[in-house]
Amino acid sequence: MNKEEWLWVSIRIFGVFLLVLAIISLPDAISAFYTVNAYSKIPTNINIENGNKMYELYESMFISGRAQGYKAIAQLIIYLSFSIYFIRGGKFLHGLLCK
Repeated sequence: MNKEEWLWVSIRIFGVFLLVLAIISLPDAISAFYTVNAYSKIPTNINIENGNKMYELYESMFISGRAQGYKAIAQLIIYLSFSIYFIRGGKFLHGLLCK
C-alpha cells in the first residue's frame, strides 16, 4: 500500500473512533433533558430563611446540570458530524495530507 491508501485507512479509522465517542456521549445528552426538566419544577416562592438557602442550592445544581447538558449535546453533535464526514471519505482532509 502506498501513502495515499494508508491515509484513507487512517482517516476512516479516526471516523470510527469519533463514532464510538459519539455513542459514549449519547447517554449524557439524553439525561441532560431529564435533568433540566427535573430542576425546572423547583418552586420559586420560598420565604423561609432556610428555604432560601435550599433554593440557592437547587438553583446552583440546576445551572451546573444545564451546563453539563449543553456540553454533552455539543459533544454529541461535533463527534457525530465529524465521524460521518471521516467515514464517508474525508476528501478535503485527504487532499490536504497528500500534498
